Amino acid sequence: MKKKYLIGGVILILVVGYLLYLSFGSSVSYYLTVSEFLESGSEFHDTNVRVAGKIADSPVDWNAADLELRFDITEGGRNLPVIYQGAKPSGFKVGSNILVEGKGHPDGVFRASQIIMKCPSKYEPVE
Repeated sequence: MKKKYLIGGVILILVVGYLLYLSFGSSVSYYLTVSEFLESGSEFHDTNVRVAGKIADSPVDWNAADLELRFDITEGGRNLPVIYQGAKPSGFKVGSNILVEGKGHPDGVFRASQIIMKCPSKYEPVE
């Protein structure tokens, strides 16, 4: 009788452990700056990462018909070209802080699956 409970308990623990491993493995993403991402070379090409920077002064190309947004993000004097498929976020303007999530590709372009606009400084208290 005790042997049945022991075997059942071990199986239950193994199943729960495996499910936790699957859920954490797919939700983990690295958080990098533009400089860190560019210096990493091809290390993160097949890995989902978040890259933080500012929207660069380079031209922003918004194609409303195809819902495609092309722009560069900058940090530390380095630029990273980004392509995003989806609606253009509100508050998207040159110089805004931005976080893009997606994958880098061998052609040097970051393909974003999600864009997160950071709160502008106008919401921070004045010192």
